Amino acid sequence: MAIHIDDCALTGSSSALITQYKQKLNACFPLTDLGPVHWLLGIKITRNRSARTISLSQQQYIESILAQFGLQDACGYATPMVPGASYTLSDIPEDATEDAQMGQVPYREAIGSLMYASVATRPDITFAVSTLSQFLENPRQIHWEAMKRVMWYLSQTRDLELTYGGE
Repeated sequence: MAIHIDDCALTGSSSALITQYKQKLNACFPLTDLGPVHWLLGIKITRNRSARTISLSQQQYIESILAQFGLQDACGYATPMVPGASYTLSDIPEDATEDAQMGQVPYREAIGSLMYASVATRPDITFAVSTLSQFLENPRQIHWEAMKRVMWYLSQTRDLELTYGGE
């Protein structure tokens, strides 16, 4: 059983047992059974019973964060980071002007948005997000540009799904 605030999802190998648990819970708390789960926390869930798979997608979430940061019309990239790119602590802003300029950029919010996608359905961006999250305290323009590249990569690959099961 997975519970988030007032949403609950039950899963198991026995539909009879799941029905029994629903009845027991409903005796204590009024429940509304919405049937098989299709959406949970912004994640689209698609089941293919014949192939014995379950797929998770965040296409709508990705489209919303692209719009939030004004990147919805950007061209895509084939990789989330420039191959061989390296970011270090020496990449911090060099002067007060760049520091003030970067203070106006929603870097933390962008990295947080990417982190949710990374943890939920997009492990392919995890390394890039982890690397860029090291600079939350004092990002530089180079980090902002790298974050935009991750977003543009997601733009190119927004329809990818994480699929479990099957062969």
